[in-house]
Amino acid sequence: MDRRFLFFNAGLFFWSLTLAAWCYHARNWALPLACLTLLAFTLHPLQQQVFIMFGKMKTTAETPQNKVVTAPQAVEKEPAREEKQNNTVVAADVRFEGNITAAGQVYIYGAVYGNIDSSGGIIKIMRSGLVEGNITSRELIVDGTVNGQCRSESIDIYEHGKIHGAIAYATLSIKKGGALVGQSEIWTPVEAQTNILDFSAEQPIAAEAAPGEAIVGPQKPAKEKKQA
Repeated sequence: MDRRFLFFNAGLFFWSLTLAAWCYHARNWALPLACLTLLAFTLHPLQQQVFIMFGKMKTTAETPQNKVVTAPQAVEKEPAREEKQNNTVVAADVRFEGNITAAGQVYIYGAVYGNIDSSGGIIKIMRSGLVEGNITSRELIVDGTVNGQCRSESIDIYEHGKIHGAIAYATLSIKKGGALVGQSEIWTPVEAQTNILDFSAEQPIAAEAAPGEAIVGPQKPAKEKKQA
């Protein structure tokens, strides 16, 4: 039996007993039973309110509260000072006169009138870039114009790249549309050079001794003359 209808069912039961007592003329029993019936039907609405109230409280207790979890904001790490210093950029519409010495990557969008030295880095001459001077680097990418000598382990000339001058390279790549006007030679980096030692036995050269001087050193035995 559902507890929510306990008093309601009790009221129906007492009501049926009251009718039975009234029908059998047992009025002494009919009056108390009628009072119990009225009491049961009165308590039934109160019971429903109590169940509703406790049901809400139980639902509230069982329902997990939605916690708003704020994700920690990603903290952007500032690039190291070395990384900031490794990139050198000459912006477009900028005219720079003088030599540039860099340790990292060099991007040329504007015009540079002077030599560029980045022996251990990369130099990129962009499409709008112009260099009037010599370039020394580990890797050279030309998509603009260079008027001067270029010395690099790797030289790549892109579609819009033009080099007017002598170049020295270990590897060379010229794409369709690129131009090279000048002499070229293969350059072997210092690290790649190997010392070749000659272990062939040196033949001693016998020198004629001056009068009164002796010859010191190994000498070939004189050949015996055949007698006729």
